[in-house]
Amino acid sequence: AEPEPMEYVRVCDAYGTGYFYIPGTETCLKVGGRVRFDVQAANSYVANSDLGWRTKSRAEIYLDSASDTEYGPLKTQIVTRFDFDGTYNDGVHTTTSLIAANIQLAGFTVGLADSAYTVFTNYAGDIINDDVISYGGFEVNQITYNYDGGNGFKAVVSVEDARLARNGTDVWGNARYVDDDNYKVNVVGGLGYSTGAFGFSVVGGYDSHAEEGAIKARLDGTFGNITAFLMGAWSTDGDTTNAFAPGDTYGPWGDWAVWGG
Repeated sequence: AEPEPMEYVRVCDAYGTGYFYIPGTETCLKVGGRVRFDVQAANSYVANSDLGWRTKSRAEIYLDSASDTEYGPLKTQIVTRFDFDGTYNDGVHTTTSLIAANIQLAGFTVGLADSAYTVFTNYAGDIINDDVISYGGFEVNQITYNYDGGNGFKAVVSVEDARLARNGTDVWGNARYVDDDNYKVNVVGGLGYSTGAFGFSVVGGYDSHAEEGAIKARLDGTFGNITAFLMGAWSTDGDTTNAFAPGDTYGPWGDWAVWGG
């Protein structure tokens, strides 16, 4: 019998770099990941800390798929993370996290992803540790619609899993949460516009359990080889925290918070 012809992997460039066709299908796949090793001296979040050395190793795996439909590209995203804290060094303190698991089609994103309140303003700078003053939520189940007008105008509407119900506050004024069985959801909405050199976006979120929320705005600019941004947020109750005004290392960040870079 004649041998079957071998089908080599073909590059799929319709959805960006890194994709290839899964043999025998019209579905494209992209595989990626990273490994990171941290060495920490003392504790960056505690004044006059003398904890000494700490180490941490992290591995992440990225899987993205894409295929064409009559409604546009159908995409999926999976991000998994594995962390090992060297403080224990006993071989069993590896934590596993599912960072993203979502489906995207015709502007809709359903599943696990960072909160639209955080993503719409492009987080808070491209640095590793941007969490001293929290600027929104991260991994959350959601149903989100992103609109891109193709002329610089964009908009977002999102319904997100509220997950937990508020149950008072702790000694620092942070909200305490417990599991509940009601049907509340958090809501996010935002508008933005960008040109080649400047961009502006504003987004708001309402925490249905805390019955509070926050509004955040960001201004971006490009000046030759320099890019800069300024972002500010207002909390409806600066004495407590909510899903969209999570506070800082020491508790609520008050009525206002500002970021820049």
